[in-house]
Amino acid sequence: MHGSRVAVSAVVFALVGCAPLPGTNSGANAPVISEPAAAAIAPPIVQVRDYWRSSTIAIVAWDEDAAEFGLRTSVTRLGTLVGGQRFGDHRLYVTPFLSRDMGGFKYATAAKGELLVNAGTQKDVYACFYGQTCSPMVAEGVRIPDALLRANRDSLVVTFYPALQQPWSITLRRELINAYLEKVDSVAAVMTSVASR
Repeated sequence: MHGSRVAVSAVVFALVGCAPLPGTNSGANAPVISEPAAAAIAPPIVQVRDYWRSSTIAIVAWDEDAAEFGLRTSVTRLGTLVGGQRFGDHRLYVTPFLSRDMGGFKYATAAKGELLVNAGTQKDVYACFYGQTCSPMVAEGVRIPDALLRANRDSLVVTFYPALQQPWSITLRRELINAYLEKVDSVAAVMTSVASR
């Protein structure tokens, strides 16, 4: 993994028969990919990607030194969120390399053991088209309900459960979540206003 702000707890992975069920305490000691003290952290990168002739506008956000994971969604020209399998979902993306290095995952949970929908693999041909920094060209991940992302007042920890190895977690900083949601709401408001004219 690259980036000075991605810190992984030292853990010896041991093979086990199967992954623990959601809501169990097995993930309590999972290695966590998170950020150090906020004093040295740059503001999150949030990009609005308005593709020519596209019916949606994409919003992608990540921390500068941790592009291996971040948040993404799309807003229609009518101002509504598009989430895929569940209306209004956001996508927590992770690079295939990060996922592989941590043991992959069969499922993930957030908050109080809430099971998150697997979002599959997504390619992004415009990963480096907007600005000087790039998001991943290929990513996998899970969907996070809009209500869950907004209700959490602190950083949000998502725990991934591999088939054979110990669980691992990603921490989304509240600053990243806030900057991302602010941009999502702003784009949605503009689209709603334009559509109502």
